[in-house]
Amino acid sequence: MNSNPHIPSLLVSRGRIEQANYQDSEIPNYQGNPLIEALPPILNQDETAARLAHFPEYDEGHRSMPAHLRLHLIQNALQFFVPLPVHFDLEQRFSRMIRVGYQARNPALQGFWSDVSARVQALGTTQSSPRSTATGFTIVGISGVGKTTSIEAILSLYPQVIIHNRYRERDFSFTQIVWLKLDCPFDGSIKGLCLNFFQAVDDLLGTRYYNNYASGRRTIDEMLPRIANVASLHSIGVLVIDEIQHLSQAKSGGSSRMLNFFVQLINTIGLPVVLVGTYKAMSVLCGEFRQTRRGTGQGDFVWDRMKQDGTWNWFLECLWEYQYVRQPSTLNQTLRDALYDVTQGITDFAVKVHMLAQIRAIVDKEETITEQNIRLAAEEGLRMANPILTALKNSDIRLLSSVEDVHPISLDSFLEEAQGKLNKAEQLQALARARTSATPRGALQLPVIEAVEPESSSSIPSKTRRKRRKVAPLEGSLPDIVASGEKQQLTAYDALKQSRLIRSANEYLLEEVS
Repeated sequence: MNSNPHIPSLLVSRGRIEQANYQDSEIPNYQGNPLIEALPPILNQDETAARLAHFPEYDEGHRSMPAHLRLHLIQNALQFFVPLPVHFDLEQRFSRMIRVGYQARNPALQGFWSDVSARVQALGTTQSSPRSTATGFTIVGISGVGKTTSIEAILSLYPQVIIHNRYRERDFSFTQIVWLKLDCPFDGSIKGLCLNFFQAVDDLLGTRYYNNYASGRRTIDEMLPRIANVASLHSIGVLVIDEIQHLSQAKSGGSSRMLNFFVQLINTIGLPVVLVGTYKAMSVLCGEFRQTRRGTGQGDFVWDRMKQDGTWNWFLECLWEYQYVRQPSTLNQTLRDALYDVTQGITDFAVKVHMLAQIRAIVDKEETITEQNIRLAAEEGLRMANPILTALKNSDIRLLSSVEDVHPISLDSFLEEAQGKLNKAEQLQALARARTSATPRGALQLPVIEAVEPESSSSIPSKTRRKRRKVAPLEGSLPDIVASGEKQQLTAYDALKQSRLIRSANEYLLEEVS
């Protein structure tokens, strides 16, 4: 629900809302805390893999479908998600961070609300506040390795909002926000982030925090304590700020001020903060956010591309199942090496080059994935990424932090081009079939389609006149003729020409003696 209809929703990720269902925790420190006991059980690796994995439905029979339909099916790979070791590590970090952050924020304990008030008042001051158990960390990596997709998948393991009504035979009316994920404003401004925060909470809960705390000429100094107050009132479990590299574009001092505020949220009110960005933000984050590293083993998370090892092979084996060419290829070492060489282990590139190679194979009627069309697909689709790929091949981290972020590959233009090529071949067949289909007497007949081939001027007699010749009756249906031509490796045009349905214009030019 958007409480301000004049402002578009800025909530980046929306999760599910659930009624609290309490479960006794096996960890003694977590027991007796309704915020923790309402969370889903702690998962082991098998459970994490089963819940994170997403394999779109695939039917081998789809490979026999017409080309224009298979171009649609190829896009199923965009929904493909296979859990890898990096995802298990990240899931465990979030699991620990959310629960540890809630340890010092137990609304079932006496004095909870006075403690919240003391923490908020201590924000931005030198006065001491109750000790926080919360942690924060940064996730830094190249564009395309799956940071945002993976974080959203992990957050989706938890309800976003939990409604509490009664806990241990006592009334307990409380609305808990387990996670909130926002994008850093493009200009890196603190005010923009504050506005996004209030609107996102309003979208979730139907509140009016934006109108109360952000409308009019509110200053940043007025809004920051209000953010802390709202975060405390709803016990936000973790605040994720994505695209943090935009801080590098902020005005002088802006990035330091924003990062310092995040540190205060962690240390003062106990709100865990996770900052996510590309290598471009590494220098700022390392300098300003390092003090959030507490002795809990969270640490910073550098998300590198996949190495060419067993993990890469496993990823490709899962991806290779989604082939929509008529002759699926077997994944061999040559194909593995080619795909790694052109993508450098970046998952987004690997998936899309795999798709583009199939598009080429279908349009060119090769109907199989080869090393050549993998490299040609990468050459066409990864032009904007060449600087970053070069830096990766040379292991030049300094260059990675200075080059512009990788632009995502858009498949739309490639699909439109492929569809256009298919249409040119199919339009002639469609028109020919329409001409020969049965029509009622007196109905309008489609004209004969006559192909014109360019000829040299010397091959045309100097004195000619055009004369329309009748087309001989055709034996058999046109679809059968086109199908027979495909077996002989003929194009639709050549097959129809060989059947004498279409003719060169020169065949209609008869010499006339003047």
